[in-house]
Amino acid sequence: MTAVKSGLMIIDQHQAHIRILYEDYMRQIETKKRNTQKLLFPEIIQLPTKTNQFAETILPELNEMGFELTDIGDGSYAVNGIPSGLEGLNIANLLAEMLASVNEITSNTRTDIDHTLALSLARNAAIPYGQVLGNQEMENIVNSLFACENVNYTPDGQKIISIMSQSDIDSLFDK
Repeated sequence: MTAVKSGLMIIDQHQAHIRILYEDYMRQIETKKRNTQKLLFPEIIQLPTKTNQFAETILPELNEMGFELTDIGDGSYAVNGIPSGLEGLNIANLLAEMLASVNEITSNTRTDIDHTLALSLARNAAIPYGQVLGNQEMENIVNSLFACENVNYTPDGQKIISIMSQSDIDSLFDK
């Protein structure tokens, strides 16, 4: 929360972080400059046959996002690298969720696939609800948010910022 001329601005830090990460991932895809964190020990994931066939078609997009996946046969992949900032996440669940989200879209254009993958990745990597941030972290989130193309909504239309007017605040304290 922060005071503004018209009242009190309330920012949902989780939704704000989704917007920030989404735009970062989309920028990485567009510029083909990925930030990959190599894994010391590759993680082996097994995909169901139906998902595996689909995964092969979007493997280039996953690689552009920073995943390094090697097909080792029978629906198994070695995950040799992941996008920076995903340390601590369950990679098998993340990839399964990303593939499921792309599988649900009706359009298979590259733009729609990129958008869906970036949004799914951003949702998983964003600061969880309830996590307490320090002042510097909050300031970084706010500054990064206001550098985004759209500061008011996440890519899927969730509200990020609400402003409570001074009159609404005053009415809370009227006797």
